[in-house]
Amino acid sequence: MSTTTAPTLNLKVKKWIKAPPARVFAAWTTPDQVRQWLGSKGKFTIASAKIDARPGGEYCFNAVSPEAEKVIRGTYREVNPPKRLVFTWISNSSCSGAGGLGETLVTVDFVELDGGTEVRLTHELFTSAESRDQHNAGWTVCLDNMAQVLAGVTVL
Repeated sequence: MSTTTAPTLNLKVKKWIKAPPARVFAAWTTPDQVRQWLGSKGKFTIASAKIDARPGGEYCFNAVSPEAEKVIRGTYREVNPPKRLVFTWISNSSCSGAGGLGETLVTVDFVELDGGTEVRLTHELFTSAESRDQHNAGWTVCLDNMAQVLAGVTVL
């Protein structure tokens, strides 16, 4: 008897941001800064964020949209300032760890390039192309937001 498993679905997004790696890294690991860029105008914003950016530390974001509220949470597997973050990503769960749509893995590399930082995001372990594609669109908007916020523009 043979078994077949679904292929792992991944996404990769790159964004150059006109700020040094330390500043971009801080935007990922500081709750007040995350609330400024993680979201999509008119779709969802982060109402609150808790971050313990250390290996084994956890984060929890309360995301609010006109239709619903959800929680995004995970655990940091690698924290190497200002070069790399690796963390799990679970949405539609509770901050205490109950529920969720399955755990995925996010790796963010911060590469100094041309007087700024190239953010190289890899999001892995999706179980459907639909979920991967939704996250791809979301990360693209969020990284665009981050670039604007670090340039001094309010986006959310």
